[in-house]
Amino acid sequence: MYSKISITHKVGNPNLQIHLIVNNIGGRKVRVKGITASITKDGELITTLPAQNYLESQSGQNTLLFTPFSLNPSEEWAHIINLLNFFNREDEQEYRRLEAKMLANYRSKKSTSNPESQNLIEIDENLVQPFHSFFDKHFIWRTGEYQLTVYINTDQKTTNISKKYRFTIFESHTDQLKEITDKYKFGDGIWWNSVLSSVIIDIKEA
Repeated sequence: MYSKISITHKVGNPNLQIHLIVNNIGGRKVRVKGITASITKDGELITTLPAQNYLESQSGQNTLLFTPFSLNPSEEWAHIINLLNFFNREDEQEYRRLEAKMLANYRSKKSTSNPESQNLIEIDENLVQPFHSFFDKHFIWRTGEYQLTVYINTDQKTTNISKKYRFTIFESHTDQLKEITDKYKFGDGIWWNSVLSSVIIDIKEA
């Protein structure tokens, strides 16, 4: 794995991006069934994130759904992968409900606003606050020392592997990731994104 990772979030829900290289150094064909990453802080498991998709090429932004793949002896698989948990059913329903209310408020205000104005339309505070609570509930990238363990699960227990890394999230990293919450009142970071709020962090083998 490369020596840097990228962390971000969607309304607090953690996303992790890593550049992973998998080599089959054995003499038999191996099928990789899944890749997961566990995040611990102060000895406590914070979350486990499965690989959901990966970049088709290092220079592009087109993503492909992560599915099991096979490696012949001496074959290599190297991609930038995105690991995250999608919202569970309860959170997804809550998110969509809040988003629908915010969008309705936005459209109502837009219909009566000056079409020549370049100012962003500000959503009513009572509709924005629930997204801040949603963020606080799901956000994990707080200041501190972390351990990252990457697991590669295969069709044979003897070829399953894992590797541990450590990294530090500084206060400036956390502040940067939280900046987008100031723009929730405009719908930014909810149904549209002015910028991708991500942080690049150095990692070391543990």
